[in-house]
Amino acid sequence: MGAVPSNTAPFGVVVNPRSALGRGARSAKKVLRALERASIPARVITGRDAIHCQQRVREECQTGELRGLILIGGDGLIGLVIQVPEARDLPIGIVPAGSGNDFASQFALSHHPARAIARILAAEPRPQRVDLGVVSLPNGRTHWFAGALNVGFDAAINRRANAIGLPLGPLRYQLGLLAELTVLKSRRFTISGDAGERTFSGLLATVMNTRAVGGGIPLAPRASVTDGELNLVEVTHAGKLRVLSVLGRLARGTHESLPEVTITKVRHIRIEADAEIAYSDGEPVGTGPFEVHIAPGALTLLA
Repeated sequence: MGAVPSNTAPFGVVVNPRSALGRGARSAKKVLRALERASIPARVITGRDAIHCQQRVREECQTGELRGLILIGGDGLIGLVIQVPEARDLPIGIVPAGSGNDFASQFALSHHPARAIARILAAEPRPQRVDLGVVSLPNGRTHWFAGALNVGFDAAINRRANAIGLPLGPLRYQLGLLAELTVLKSRRFTISGDAGERTFSGLLATVMNTRAVGGGIPLAPRASVTDGELNLVEVTHAGKLRVLSVLGRLARGTHESLPEVTITKVRHIRIEADAEIAYSDGEPVGTGPFEVHIAPGALTLLA
């Protein structure tokens, strides 16, 4: 891939075609105006659906003509784009415009398009190197994640939130939580690797790269995306009355001292959870066992 002069090469502006019922498309117009004012060319990349959008990202990145990508959307769009190896090779900026923006919140990125573009351009000379997570599935597929790999209760909440087709932002996850509480159950997890080996009955065994999931729930309050480690968060079984207290502490990020909660720094772990479907960056990944490891500094972030 040949180098392109940074002052003349365009940014690829990736717009989530499903972002919060059109919020991404509206933000894209403002982003393009901000780039035009800065005399920076841009190519809009989108698609009929998520798969087509990902295909278009791959095609544009393979031309070798882009200076970087600007993603207009939420965690789902980030998760979509980082599956493309050629996209991971480019600097990436983010304009938050999704229902869940937990990765963007890790860096306090502005939702205001003009301010977001100003920060992206200011960071171009000195981008950040950011860790990503990688999960290998039994079918041989490898999936990359920016925020978290959710297994158990939080994944079930994510599934319910995705089924709500309204632009409610984090409220979708709160409604999903209430619905999932009505059928609360424990899952059986087997953990091995850096976190030791054990089997337990509980609510979740989630691997965090960022601090928050579900539109702002600080599941791993001390997580860093630059330390070369992931955070395994385990919540063991609790009765319905007790679980309400535990969940309330989780929502406030004050749960680290609870006896039901364990947070362990890991670089590689294996999670077995029967037929549980894992979610990653807001989207379904598949069933396990899940082999998870950290990819230090795998993403070049303009932030």
